[in-house]
Amino acid sequence: MNKKLIVYYAVFCALIVFILLISMFVIKKWEDKDKKDNEVKEEIEKVKEYEKKNKVPQNIRLKITKTGEIVTMDIDEYLKGVVPSEMPPSYNMEALKAQAVVARTYTYEKMQNNSHKDCDVCDNFACCQAYYNKEQILNIWTGRKFDENTRKEYWSKVEEAVDSTNNIVITYKGDYIKAYFHANSGGKTESSTEIWGKQKIAYLIPVESLGEEEHQYYKTEVILTIDELEQKLNKGSDKKCNIDINNEDEIKILSNTVSGRVRNVKIGNNIYEATDLRTLLGLKSTNFTIDVNDNKVIFKVTGYGHGLGMSQTGSNYYAKQGWTYDQIIKHYYTGVDITRATQT
Repeated sequence: MNKKLIVYYAVFCALIVFILLISMFVIKKWEDKDKKDNEVKEEIEKVKEYEKKNKVPQNIRLKITKTGEIVTMDIDEYLKGVVPSEMPPSYNMEALKAQAVVARTYTYEKMQNNSHKDCDVCDNFACCQAYYNKEQILNIWTGRKFDENTRKEYWSKVEEAVDSTNNIVITYKGDYIKAYFHANSGGKTESSTEIWGKQKIAYLIPVESLGEEEHQYYKTEVILTIDELEQKLNKGSDKKCNIDINNEDEIKILSNTVSGRVRNVKIGNNIYEATDLRTLLGLKSTNFTIDVNDNKVIFKVTGYGHGLGMSQTGSNYYAKQGWTYDQIIKHYYTGVDITRATQT
């Protein structure tokens, strides 16, 4: 073959390979660009969806249970009425901040799930959160013999707790958490699988809670005669209870929850869930032991409240140890994020 022809052929082949390489490079760049554009679009959509989900109103509609009146007010004004109604104002500032963030999150989660039809939240602590306005709170403090300087100091702390955490909320995988809280865990919080529908919620698992002993209701007792116990159970339950005091297995704890609280109890011819007994007998918590002494039944109770989420006593203890409000929150709600909601 002619040498010149061979050279031409080689150059032609090299040119074809070069063109193919350039084409592949350009196509790859286009594909990368399209992929990146799609990723950007997906991120934008996620941000839009997050903002849509987490945009919250500046004003809320609060139902005053006693009168049925629905009052529209600023969310921060509402929270300044909730925080001192739910937590002692004498608590450490970081504990009060944690309570403010928890209360804000609790409110938004309730609103997002339309818990009320005619309002956003109510002032009944058994349904939503306790709330009193500033005038009512100052009157309550006056009734507790707090002097004027103390009242001013406490109200200033409440304002700082709410204002310094403005719009800050707790989320899990982008959603507001169910920010449950209680007064005193007795040393360990409860699992969501043990109470209120027994739903598994990843961030509501048992955690250690130190400093609980400082609460006035850390240890309490309820003492009932056999007759009184029967009357209370029969009055509040459909189950007919008859207790034979001569039977040593007539009253006994059958099982405990993962946190050590009582799950269910045999009393007479019936089995009761501890959460029901807590209501029926006026127990401070389901963390109790039972002693039967002659004609008396003694419930020795540790802690105060349902035990889910943040312990207020524990939060105050940790705050006094130098923890910040976000550290407190992340201790009691496992794996959560602390972020800022967007006001509409």
